[in-house]
Amino acid sequence: MPLSSIVCRLASRCINAWRLRHRPRHRNNVAKSRAVLRQLRSWDGPYLNPRCIAFLRKVDPLIFEEIVLTALEDCGLFVWRNVRYTGDGGIDGKAWHPHHGWCAVQVKRYCQHVSADHVREFAELVATYRYHAGLFVHSGRSGAALYQHLGNSRLTLISGERLLELLLQRQLGHLW
Repeated sequence: MPLSSIVCRLASRCINAWRLRHRPRHRNNVAKSRAVLRQLRSWDGPYLNPRCIAFLRKVDPLIFEEIVLTALEDCGLFVWRNVRYTGDGGIDGKAWHPHHGWCAVQVKRYCQHVSADHVREFAELVATYRYHAGLFVHSGRSGAALYQHLGNSRLTLISGERLLELLLQRQLGHLW
């Protein structure tokens, strides 16, 4: 990992720790997210991907949100965590990509198909607040109706194999 990515990651962790210093529940969820990532990254053997997805679909939704933000930090991005959980389909966090600027992040822990309305609403948020891009990350299934909202937007969908590459292998390069 390049030195700039390491510095960015450390800065992200330090600044967010300071911002969340009066939010014990939030800090606890971030710590749990790191523990879950360590656990997932230690797994090996056949059927690893379905096993990981099944596990992620059972994780608390707020911890799943923190898992994704922590994985983005692990990729060397600066992550700006919200100090409150929105619970309303809003932006769950932001990530700074050195070549692309600020990117809004929305995380959904689904067990079934993704709601196309959630994707449409997030695309509108990204456009309204003029983010360079948006990452819609989910653990569910992507139906055909979902893709019509991706074509004319600046959204990138991360699920399935792409989600596991982000979480397990810390790979982000193919997303932009």
